[in-house]
Amino acid sequence: MTTNPVVQILRAAARPAISIIFAATIAQVVVEQIDPPTWFLSLAIPCIVWWFGERAVTHVQERKQD
Repeated sequence: MTTNPVVQILRAAARPAISIIFAATIAQVVVEQIDPPTWFLSLAIPCIVWWFGERAVTHVQERKQD
């Protein structure tokens, strides 16, 4: 993990914003029953899986240290 505080601040700000954009777009696709663009799915799915996977691994590592 990077220790540069500027990078950490940008990362902390960007992650929720992008997550909200992904969630809103997915919600619109589900509600309106439209087909999402393939480029969106190709970007959103790996990004969301990466973020949640990273958080899960970090959480498990913190619990093992306790």
